[in-house]
Amino acid sequence: MTMARAVETARFGRARIARLAWAACGAAAMAGALTLRASAAAGDPSHPLCLLRTVTGLACPTCGLTRAAALLLAGEWRASLAMHPMAAALAVQLAAGWMAWGVALARRSRERIDRWIPHAIAVEAAAFLAIWILRLATGTLPR
Repeated sequence: MTMARAVETARFGRARIARLAWAACGAAAMAGALTLRASAAAGDPSHPLCLLRTVTGLACPTCGLTRAAALLLAGEWRASLAMHPMAAALAVQLAAGWMAWGVALARRSRERIDRWIPHAIAVEAAAFLAIWILRLATGTLPR
């Protein structure tokens, strides 16, 4: 086997693994959404899923996010926005990121699409903190 053939074979193997990872992430997200939709996450707020809230009684910046996602999946947009305004934004961003990954794989692009992830995480963290402070100040954190 020539060196060029070996490199091509290795490249094909990496591309196949990347496509399988993309499909697995999509399947895992769908399974998680279906599980969340079927669960009682939007139900009883007296049993919080958050460890910080259970132990300290304090609401964290993501408090209500799981219930908001469950409400979003149930089609209750207004209740979801009231529970946590970032749920819909995160859902859209995750779907867009997954689709961009799929497009890059389909085009066999060598450009790294993950270079924007640290910036997106920093913006998300700032948004969560700002919303948390606003909700603390206005007393609108979920119970």
